[in-house]
Amino acid sequence: MSLSIIQQRILQPFIDETLANLKAMAGMQGHTDEGFTDQVDQFRFKGYAICAETHGCIDGVMLMHHYVETAVAMGNSVRKHVLGDEEEFTEINEPMADALAEWGNTVLGRATKVLGAYHLNINFEPPYFVFDTDTMTSLLTGVKDIITVPVHIDNVGRFYFNYLIRSVNSDLAESDSVNAEAAPDADHCVVVDKHGAESSDEPLDFSKKIMIVDDMKMVRTSIRHFLKKLGYENTIEAENGRVAVEMHKNEKPDFIFMDMVMPEMTGNEALKKIRETSAETPVVMLTSVADKDVISECEAIGIAGYVIKPLTVETGPGVLGSFLKQ
Repeated sequence: MSLSIIQQRILQPFIDETLANLKAMAGMQGHTDEGFTDQVDQFRFKGYAICAETHGCIDGVMLMHHYVETAVAMGNSVRKHVLGDEEEFTEINEPMADALAEWGNTVLGRATKVLGAYHLNINFEPPYFVFDTDTMTSLLTGVKDIITVPVHIDNVGRFYFNYLIRSVNSDLAESDSVNAEAAPDADHCVVVDKHGAESSDEPLDFSKKIMIVDDMKMVRTSIRHFLKKLGYENTIEAENGRVAVEMHKNEKPDFIFMDMVMPEMTGNEALKKIRETSAETPVVMLTSVADKDVISECEAIGIAGYVIKPLTVETGPGVLGSFLKQ
């Protein structure tokens, strides 16, 4: 297996997004060392990892693998930059886990968008946490190769981007290159498209009810704070698409910000249900994975636009305000 193929064509988008989102979501500067092949029998758990299983042309697990002290520093910084919360924790509690999960989701989602242009048939499962050695030991079962890229955070410490590889599709293993033509731009962007839903050029009245839909509590909290800064305090929250459909029916919100990737019912599925009873309610989709097919589907159903995550204290109010004409 060629390290150059994996590093340059598969790992590189994840490394790029790791560094970009360290800066955007945590205000941290970082750099990486060259990737290398790790020894499976010498691989040791550092204490905390955000993991994502991969299937398709590569069966394995991607890890953002931290020493606990580094994870704590990152979690506190993400909370500060995304929530504006100055409180600092000394351990990985629920608020810290939420912050690190959103950071990991954003890195993996945005990198997956870039990787999709290579048509490699790599499918990613939702990220999850590993806190203990036993779970890490089970993840190593069947692993034949480990690719490691050290990531250094200025004045903080380091963590590692690991790819635990169980098997590789023979076509990829024998390939000398991967077609990277037309790789999409992964920069933060906002696209406004009023197709399919009525809209007004007038600012949304501050008394109007806004529903926030996201499976991550920290994201819902941050959006609520951004809206409050803009003057909107009449907000309600839903933790997945199924709840959003019920709340839309019962609460009749005037505007909706809704995540695309959620458990139980995705954002695009919830959008279909909402449009069955309301063609007028403006809906803005939030996503870290800018899947063109899914976005096109949402546009056809009717959305006011979509936002590529992350949203931070610096960018959030302005981005959301642009849709509310503020």
